[in-house]
Amino acid sequence: MKVTALNLAWALTRRASVARFHAALADPQRAQERWLRDFLRDNAGTAYGRAHGYARITSVQQYRERVPVASYETLAPWVERIEGGEREVLTREPVLMLERTSGSVAGPKHIPYTRGLLSDFGAATGPWLDDLSLSFPRLFTSRQYWSLSPASRDPEVTRGGLRIGLEDDTEYFDPATRFAMKRLFAVDGAVGRLREVEVWRQRTLEQLIAAEDLGFISVWNPSFFTLLMQDLVTRWASYAYPLPKKRRTEIEDRLEKAGAFVGEAIWPKLQLISCWTDAWAAQALPGLRHFFPKTPIQGKGLLATEGVVSFPLWGVEAPVAAVTSHFLEFKSLDDGGVFGVHELRKGAAYSPLLTTRGGFARYRLPDQVRCVGFHERAPLLRFEGRLDRGSDLRGEKLNATLAEGAVHDALKEHPARFALLAPELTEVPRYVVYVEGAGEPERLAADLEQRLGEGMHYRYARELGQLGPVVAQVVANGEARVLEELTRRGQRMGDIKPTGFDPRPIWGDVFRK
Repeated sequence: MKVTALNLAWALTRRASVARFHAALADPQRAQERWLRDFLRDNAGTAYGRAHGYARITSVQQYRERVPVASYETLAPWVERIEGGEREVLTREPVLMLERTSGSVAGPKHIPYTRGLLSDFGAATGPWLDDLSLSFPRLFTSRQYWSLSPASRDPEVTRGGLRIGLEDDTEYFDPATRFAMKRLFAVDGAVGRLREVEVWRQRTLEQLIAAEDLGFISVWNPSFFTLLMQDLVTRWASYAYPLPKKRRTEIEDRLEKAGAFVGEAIWPKLQLISCWTDAWAAQALPGLRHFFPKTPIQGKGLLATEGVVSFPLWGVEAPVAAVTSHFLEFKSLDDGGVFGVHELRKGAAYSPLLTTRGGFARYRLPDQVRCVGFHERAPLLRFEGRLDRGSDLRGEKLNATLAEGAVHDALKEHPARFALLAPELTEVPRYVVYVEGAGEPERLAADLEQRLGEGMHYRYARELGQLGPVVAQVVANGEARVLEELTRRGQRMGDIKPTGFDPRPIWGDVFRK
């Protein structure tokens, strides 16, 4: 199938989801109430639906009264029943597989995936891809690179025989979209099954530089692709040598003309990079921008393993709420009230609650988003950080948003290529900022101490002598060492979230190796 015909067929598969989304922008309340009504009807006979009286719920208010806000811990016993092979536990639809969360701090979680949940994701990815095809008409007529991490674990199944884990990021899309995407891939999917990181990196770069028509790069963490580019620079001669002479000569001519090693010289048809850009990911953007000074970069929005909260539209200041994907509620971080998408206030901060066709009802994501405006009548949501990665060694009550904010502000005064704040369990516990490329690491540590001390609990723990002051430890290859360690612990490299704070006291040993 030719690329033009392929893209036409692909566009036609998105038509329904795009039309529903644009209709919902005019009246998101109505779209959301319809979504919830269908969900309750479809799942009233499930074990969870019977336990919470889905069949008797006739309004959003009743739904909030009868169905409690859920965490993974409260849903875990129901998920365990699914893992054992029981049917119709959370959803009437059969569970196709379970996806493992990244487990960045807490233990891994298993999220049930149904065809309905995959369709929920498609209700966001369809309008996103359609918007990109309109904004960048040639984007999908050239090849693409979608994040393919090295395999971090062997294939697994539950005791009831359900598969654990997505094969790759394209499983978030409908079958027709997957079919189209895979025929435009610049890197073969088999690369994602490689276990050795060095072999994976080599195969990835060999196939990428051979793709002269690469037009689109989609990764999660900006550093993921920055590190690939750094390896390409370091070993350029060995990567370039196998290329056809004409291709090699053209690249080297463009590199010479650019006066720097830039990605645009290797991939002159590259039109867009998609990656995380909000919260701590913003700190990683300069590294990526160093290699791609001219290529537009678009943020991802908030897409979690459990569901999608928001997605980007080109030219819109922040990601728009995924009003046709799930039933969305937002718990105010100011007064604790719960609001629908049509009730959010500009400037206010919230934590999302998702009801999805994977069966998770009123599931609270431990994320903070802020409403920064509206696209038609749907809220625009900017991701600000995680709420669940807290550290409380001696009553200091640090959470990730607070700690990362302190590191972010301190780096404005004391720039560094890499910085990670984490606890250290010395005789008197303390926090260490592991830093690379800072001119005066000690001043960075002192600045962080002052900023953390603005918090009442941290200041009190310091005054009592229960905590030592923040200290700096200089490290080398910080970003790469973090990715390497978290991959060793079972996370997929491409899914690792950028962070300036980690509550685990593991990093001293990691950086001393």
